[in-house]
Amino acid sequence: MTTYLSAKQITALIKAVGPKRTVLVEGIAGCGKTSVHHAMARDPAFAGYYAPKPIDCTQLSDGSVWMPDIDRSRGVSRELPNERFGVNDENHKGVAGARPALICLDEIAKARQFIKDVLAPIVYERRIGNYELVEGSIVFGCTNLSEEGLGDSIQAHLKNRIVIVKMRPPTKDEWVQNFAVPNGLREEIIAAAEMYPMVFQSFTDYRTGGPFAGRSQAKDNPYISDPSNGTQEQVVTPRSLHTASDIVAQRSGMDDQTMQAALAGTVGEAFAVNIMSMIRFGDGLPSYSRVCADPGGAPLPTNPTAQVVQVFQFLTQVQDKEESEAVSIYVSRMRAEMQSLYVNCVANSSKLDKFAQSATFGDMLRKNRQFLGA
Repeated sequence: MTTYLSAKQITALIKAVGPKRTVLVEGIAGCGKTSVHHAMARDPAFAGYYAPKPIDCTQLSDGSVWMPDIDRSRGVSRELPNERFGVNDENHKGVAGARPALICLDEIAKARQFIKDVLAPIVYERRIGNYELVEGSIVFGCTNLSEEGLGDSIQAHLKNRIVIVKMRPPTKDEWVQNFAVPNGLREEIIAAAEMYPMVFQSFTDYRTGGPFAGRSQAKDNPYISDPSNGTQEQVVTPRSLHTASDIVAQRSGMDDQTMQAALAGTVGEAFAVNIMSMIRFGDGLPSYSRVCADPGGAPLPTNPTAQVVQVFQFLTQVQDKEESEAVSIYVSRMRAEMQSLYVNCVANSSKLDKFAQSATFGDMLRKNRQFLGA
């Protein structure tokens, strides 16, 4: 059975073996493969590294990796690296104080064969022409699964020289905690994901060996990519959810028809309807400022789905201990299961420090753990 790793597991693998061996990360479109590079670039372990943006190998052409240079005085030629790779006369192996590089070769298996050939010394030897990357440099690649039919291929003898692993999409909780909340995505998008966690499944889950093998993906999960469906258009991915959040953030300039059309053109018709429902529920909530000003008296929404939207509104908007105390008092008036959602989302998010000094939140957290037997 094929093993699919999380982004965290893949990051650990690349950090461990990357200075010596190239890891190729395969995964479905939009699942967050290149986000591994962004996470590593922010990692203190790579402070001081030269970390260019992921290099789209499908856009490389003659001269995009190196250019020939002629030294007529010596009667020789050499290859001069493109600056995107961070190696030059003053920064390469053997130069005191030179910076190692963190390079992501994105969509490498879609590149034209001559580009793959030109990139080969970087992938296998950490070298461009006569320049070697500084010791400790990491090179890894990202590309789609061949089953998606997007033209990804690498010759067998070349595969044998690299480490190939497959990446799964994030789970709902991983996406909320590690991406959506830290990056300030809209609460309506997060709430829709909370209500429909199947959007983080993969079509591979429905294939032989997958957890849903034998079941109909078309019936069970119309939201995600299905390469066997030749007529399928837009689908939900972590990437398209981010785009949908950007659209919702600008909704004041659009009517509902325009909004739904834009969302359908981003995450597909079916999920656009779900997001619009979350928007309508959100419109009926008391304002955030009213909740903070009167947490004991501001009206509670009666619809559970509206409360889910409100919980994620609090999680994304709280800025200080006074606000965290106010919204915690407000949530303490909700049903136990909503309080559980609230404290668990906060406790596992990057916002926990903003709630840590709230006495009401601390009390709710203790009660929730007792309820769960923790």
